[in-house]
Amino acid sequence: MVVSFSYAYIKYETKEKNENIIGTECIKIEMEEVTNALNLYHAYPMKEATGSKTDAYQFKIRNACGVGVDYQVELEVENVEENKLPSQDIAVKLDTNNKITLTEDKKIKEKEQETYKIGTGTLKPYEEKSHEVRIWIDEDAGNESQNKIFKSKVVIEAVQNEIAIYSEPLLQGADPVLGKGMVAVEIGDNGIVTKADPTEKWYEYGKKKWANAVILNEGVEEPKVGDTINEDNIESYFVWIPKYSYKLFDEKLGEYTSLEETVQDKGPTTAIEIRFGLENTKDGNTNECTTPIESGGTGTCGVGKWMTHPAFLAFGGNGLWVGKFETSKKNTSDIQIKPDVTSWRNITLGESFGNSKNYQPELQSHLMKNTEWGAVAYLTQSIYGRCDKETGICTEVAINLTYTTGTTNNTSYTGGTNSNQLASTTGNYSGIYDLHGGAWEPVMAMMKGQNGEDYLYSLTKLSSADLKDTKYFDTYNYNASKNDYRNRILGDATGEDGPFYNDNSTNRGAMWSDRAVFPVASAPLFSRGGGKGSNGIIGVFTFGAHGGQALENSTFRIALAVQ
Repeated sequence: MVVSFSYAYIKYETKEKNENIIGTECIKIEMEEVTNALNLYHAYPMKEATGSKTDAYQFKIRNACGVGVDYQVELEVENVEENKLPSQDIAVKLDTNNKITLTEDKKIKEKEQETYKIGTGTLKPYEEKSHEVRIWIDEDAGNESQNKIFKSKVVIEAVQNEIAIYSEPLLQGADPVLGKGMVAVEIGDNGIVTKADPTEKWYEYGKKKWANAVILNEGVEEPKVGDTINEDNIESYFVWIPKYSYKLFDEKLGEYTSLEETVQDKGPTTAIEIRFGLENTKDGNTNECTTPIESGGTGTCGVGKWMTHPAFLAFGGNGLWVGKFETSKKNTSDIQIKPDVTSWRNITLGESFGNSKNYQPELQSHLMKNTEWGAVAYLTQSIYGRCDKETGICTEVAINLTYTTGTTNNTSYTGGTNSNQLASTTGNYSGIYDLHGGAWEPVMAMMKGQNGEDYLYSLTKLSSADLKDTKYFDTYNYNASKNDYRNRILGDATGEDGPFYNDNSTNRGAMWSDRAVFPVASAPLFSRGGGKGSNGIIGVFTFGAHGGQALENSTFRIALAVQ
C-alpha cells in the first residue's frame, strides 16, 4: 500500500468588502516548507495514538502585510487514475488538534477539486506561525483499501480581517513596514529590548519615539510579545525613517560658490519643518514643488516651499530602515549592527557596497546613500528629533570619541545613562547612533569626471552590472573646488548647510559649524559624520571628500528599502 503526501502550495482568496469592490488591500502569505513531503510506503491502518507519533510535514506561514488575516488549512486531494484510496479511509491531524477523517461533512462543497478543511487560524500583521500535518490510514479502513494510492496537497487560503498594524495619524501612511525576519521591538529607558506587538502603539514620532526593529541571529526562535530579547540573540538593529517632505529653508538653496567671511551659527536655533506622508509634492500645488533629484537642480523650488525628500523616491514605499549603529562584524565576514562592538573599518567602498547589498537582498539592503544620510540629518534637526516643539531650539547629537559603536563620553550604550542617550538622533534609546564621530562613513554617492567619466569603476572596482541600477547610488556633477557647493542635491544636507566659512583652515557650514568639504577630482566620493579624533568640527551635518580606499578611520552603514 502506498500513501503519497505531495508538496504544499499557497492559494489566496479575496472577498468583496462592498458591492463590486474586491478587498485586495493586502493579502500576502509567505509559506516555507520546513520538511519534505511525506511518502508513506507500506502504510497500514492505525489508531490516533499511533498516528500522532508518525513523521510530520512541517511548514511555516507568515503574514507579510500590515493587516491581519484569517486563514484556513486545507487538504486538496489529487486525482489518481487507478487504485485511488477512498478519502474516508484517511486520517489527518493538524498540530495537536484531534484527528479528522476525510468524510463528506469535512468536504468543502464549493470547491471543484476534492478539498477538505483541516484547521483554521489567525495571523496578526507580520506574524509567523508554524504548523505540522500528520496523515495516516484510519483504523476503520477495510480490506478494500489495500494496494491503493492517495495523493494530496496542503493549501492555505487567507482572507483579510479587521486586525491592522498600528498606525500613527501623524505619519499619514508612512508607517513602518516589517520585512521578513524583522521583529518589532521597544527599547526601555534602561536599554532593555522587548518584543513589541505591531498592532499596538510601539512608536510615537510625535513624542520622539522612533520605530525600532531587530533581526535575530540564525536559529534563534522569535520571542512572544512582551518578552525580553537577550542581546546575544540579536544580530542587527534598525530604525525607521518615515517618508516626509520638508520646507526649504536655505535662502540660496545651496548654490554657494565661495566662502563667506562671517557666518551666523544656525544650529542651536533652527528646526527644519517636516511633514510626513506618502504623497509626493509637485509643481502646481500650493507652496509645493516637484523634487529636483539631479545634482545642482532647483526646478521651481524656493525657500518656504514644501518638497518631498529625495531619499524616498528611488525605492518608493513608506520610508527606509537605517542601521541603528555603524556596521560591525561578528566573525571574519558576517555583518552585524549592534552596540558596544568595534565598527568594521579598513574596508573599501566597493567592498562596503557589495557586503551591504548581499546582506539582506530580500529587504533591498544597500550601502547608505548621501541623500539617505540627509534624510536622517533633517529629521534629527526637527521637532521629531533633537529640537524642542515649543521653542524650536535644538541640541546637538553628542559625539562618539571611540570606534566602539553606541558610545559617548566613555559611557557604553548598555550603560543605561542619560549621557549615552544624548548620542542618539532623538535624545533617547529609540534613535540612531554614531552619526557624530565614531568612524567616518563613506556613502554611496560620487562625483562625475569633468568630461563625464565615471570614477566609480576605477575607485571602487565595481562592475558595470553593480552600477546598472541607479537607485543604489547618488551621482553628482563635476566639482572644480572643495568650496563649490552648488552641485548639491537638495535634501542631501550638504549645500543647504550654508553659508560656508573657513576657520583655522577648515571649511565649515552654518549648521553646528560642522566641517564641509565637497568632493573633487582627487577624492570624488562623499564621507559623512566625521571621525573620533575630530571633536569640535564634526557632527551629523559633516561631509568630506573620500577616495574609496580602505582607511583605518572609515566604516559604513546599511539601509533597508522594505516594500
